[in-house]
Amino acid sequence: MNADLQQLLAAWLGNEFDDKTLTPMIERLKSDDEFREAFVREVIMHGQLRAVQSSEPRWLELEDLIGAAVLDRESDDLESRVMHEITTPGFATIETRKDRRRWQSLALVVGMAASLVGFLTFFFWSSGRIDPDKHSVPLIASDSVIVDSDSGEMAGRSGVAVLSQAVDVDWGDGEPIVTGALVGTGDLVLRSGTIQLDFLSGVRLLVRGPGNLELRGADEVFLREGSASCFVSEMGHGFRIVTKEMEVIDVGTAFSIDVGRDRQSQVHVLEGSVEIKTPKTAMMALQEHHAIRMTDAGPETVPYSPGRFPDPSDLRKKRNERAQRQYMLWQEKARELSNDPAVLLHYTFEVSDPGALEVRNTAADASNATDGVIIGCDWTTGRWPSKRAAGYRNAGDRILFQVPGAHESLTMLAWVRIDALTQPITSLLMTESPRRRARFAPTGDRVVQEALARRSRSKVQTVRWELNHENANATFNIGYGNVSPKSWTYSQTAARNPATLSDNWGQWSCLAVTANVATGEVVHFLNGKRIGTGKLKDSSPLLLDFLELGNFGVSADELERTSGGSQRRFYGVIDEVLIANRVFDDSEIEEIWSAGKP
Repeated sequence: MNADLQQLLAAWLGNEFDDKTLTPMIERLKSDDEFREAFVREVIMHGQLRAVQSSEPRWLELEDLIGAAVLDRESDDLESRVMHEITTPGFATIETRKDRRRWQSLALVVGMAASLVGFLTFFFWSSGRIDPDKHSVPLIASDSVIVDSDSGEMAGRSGVAVLSQAVDVDWGDGEPIVTGALVGTGDLVLRSGTIQLDFLSGVRLLVRGPGNLELRGADEVFLREGSASCFVSEMGHGFRIVTKEMEVIDVGTAFSIDVGRDRQSQVHVLEGSVEIKTPKTAMMALQEHHAIRMTDAGPETVPYSPGRFPDPSDLRKKRNERAQRQYMLWQEKARELSNDPAVLLHYTFEVSDPGALEVRNTAADASNATDGVIIGCDWTTGRWPSKRAAGYRNAGDRILFQVPGAHESLTMLAWVRIDALTQPITSLLMTESPRRRARFAPTGDRVVQEALARRSRSKVQTVRWELNHENANATFNIGYGNVSPKSWTYSQTAARNPATLSDNWGQWSCLAVTANVATGEVVHFLNGKRIGTGKLKDSSPLLLDFLELGNFGVSADELERTSGGSQRRFYGVIDEVLIANRVFDDSEIEEIWSAGKP
């Protein structure tokens, strides 16, 4: 990062620089498109970092801010308004900065980042430098199918609800929607199962399949078929469910409705009251603990029976039962993997001691030396409530371990939840130089000396499995050369990996890569499916030895020399790690995904 950009960001984030220092940088911001775009990217990243460093990251709030700015991209005076904010007197005034409270600084960073996103979108759009076909943002469906939001039915919709739960759902011929996804206006069809939609208007809707509904907005749903329960907050009063026979308008707090192809529709009021409109009758009010059925002659009173409709407690019970079944299925598969002779390392993170310093390698006949040492990570909830995982929040968090030897074939697999990508390149697994490790080991340590000897005879100096946020891909990099890193040349294979996109942060993903030295083939996987292949440039066996999981140790000197570019921190949760000295085929990778998906 160049010096001008560093100083301008420091001023933006609240450090004290005088007007004389900032004036030339402000002028450059006005006139230099490339400089301004770099500034925008950095401000956005800092805004995201501020958001995720709270105990509960508020991604939806941040996305709403950004979305609002992007929607405003066609405003004629957008650029002038943004530049006005940047150049307003007081931006660089020490007295003004001293008066800012912490929460105001956060609002400024996030809010202006959102405005700048809008400006940058407008700027690129108007200059013809964005190709919509090249920048579509896919979603990861729950069965690992990749859905391109620009080409599917969801394209162009504005979000009106969040799919907060989905239990035993069969989406039929439609694309599955991942839990936690923002859902826009349009049709939803489920053959079976139950979903919970939390509308942005303050309404919770449970729908049990078979169901067919159209989301018309945050305050209206057209229900063609299904059994639904609607719970309305004070903010959401007036929410309506429309059927072919009637319109049900909430004026209380909760009601249920049943619409079937071969049965008469019914409305049951759980709490408060609703208003019902039909083409044949005047508006009628229906009070709590009362129910009606629609007939050809009009509404007819029926016994109140709320137990027949989807209920939040039942949904939670079913979700927990399903999670427990899946957890037991995973445990069985995990034992099978640990007993595979080719598996060199298997961290399942099944620990009982929350203060444990080490994570045990459950692979058969594994030595204690392959147990991982936990540096800084916190034990947190994994894929299921009863399972632990390693949480990464700080730059120093990592797990150190060893996998000695030279390997003709490799499979690496990890279950991860990416909560944010805080720099262009993020480390999953990276080898640590034996020379670096020697600084922390006893003098003459045998394991270190053997690793150094292997590298002195090999072209392979480093193996790196990484995520590239800028290019939205996963990479497998082999560094070839001698002991001097400056001489290394890299063989890199990359595959576009939608798990790196911000829309999919916070979701569990099964990432894997295989490498066969004899054939040179490298294959990348996401959620049991191939996402890309490549070739190694050399047939030398791969050396691992000392590795770091989820981070990479860099010195203060390296950080300063690279302006932070050598930082590789992972921000999220890692739930399972496997390394084997053979190539797992596609069906094996898919089985691991199927058994382990939450």
